[in-house]
Amino acid sequence: MQFVYSAPNPGQAAVTVAPLAVFVGVVAFSLTAFPMGGKLILVLGRALACGLLGAYLVHIVIKQQFGTLLGDYCEIPSNENVGGGGGFMSFLEDVGGPIGSQLRVVYGVFGYLQVLSACFMSFAHGANDVANAIGPISAALSTLHGSGMGGNSVTLPTDILAWGGFGIVAGLLVWGYRVIKTIGKKITELTPTRGFAAEFAAATVVVGSSRLGLPISATHTLVGAVMGVGFARGLNSVRAETVREIAASWIITIPAGAILSVVYTAIMMRLLSGGI
Repeated sequence: MQFVYSAPNPGQAAVTVAPLAVFVGVVAFSLTAFPMGGKLILVLGRALACGLLGAYLVHIVIKQQFGTLLGDYCEIPSNENVGGGGGFMSFLEDVGGPIGSQLRVVYGVFGYLQVLSACFMSFAHGANDVANAIGPISAALSTLHGSGMGGNSVTLPTDILAWGGFGIVAGLLVWGYRVIKTIGKKITELTPTRGFAAEFAAATVVVGSSRLGLPISATHTLVGAVMGVGFARGLNSVRAETVREIAASWIITIPAGAILSVVYTAIMMRLLSGGI
């Protein structure tokens, strides 16, 4: 991000960096998310091919959307407001900071990149949080079938995994907007560039952890990434009150979950021992 903002022509720098960022991201994603079976040269070749395809598609989209702003407009100082923008660019009028043609291009390009980073984060969220929810079911099915958990992998029916994903989506539709509001607005001020950096960093950590089988929290990771983006602009850029509330909720939820688990288990054991 600093390379783009410190460039003599930030708009052109963003257009140049975007395909490279997509290439690196898609290659890393392919190597992490997809099975590594087969020869190493074939795995690397597949990852590089996916990266090149993604970079080319992003390059085409950017040229089509911002081609008219990549010429003389980009030479106008970034503190000059160039009129005539509309459509996709109109949302930039509400973004804090100087609004010039160069920053229009920078924010516009990273707005598209943030869609990709959000998809990456969604994949990471499903790979980690759906797995966390289905983990106890896999243990129960393993016990039911008498296979035990002695290091043997458990093959789950696809419909169970689908129900886990449905639960994630349903929760997002019902109460997710409150978490979206907290992460998006209450921690620090986010722009398309900062949002892309936070989402991409969080998704990288979550996918890597999922690959290693570590059941981390995708939400906690994303909150930490958003806080990191804020701290990069100075300690005063992060709202301390919101951070304290989030930290308190992290501390409370672990013992609360354990206590409720004890209560529910005791109730179930009592009901089952009563012959129900």
